[in-house]
Amino acid sequence: TPNATGTDLPTGCTCAAGYSGAVSAAIGAPYYSGSCLPVACPANSAGTNVPSGCTCNAGYSGTIVASTSGSKYTGSCAAVACP
Repeated sequence: TPNATGTDLPTGCTCAAGYSGAVSAAIGAPYYSGSCLPVACPANSAGTNVPSGCTCNAGYSGTIVASTSGSKYTGSCAAVACP
């Protein structure tokens, strides 16, 4: 399945970094069920989705990096203090 990683369905597939969902083996074509969908960019950031890249909004600083655990990304965009 697109956006999934692993050796094969019998041993298990997991969603790639930045994607959320589940994929499991099934009888009959396409021999799997489920899907891995891209995670939306988090608060105070903009972009198509986490795998495509998120950029902090104006007035915010930080980095968003795709991950395979938890919320499927690490980092955040925090407000920058007044100078």
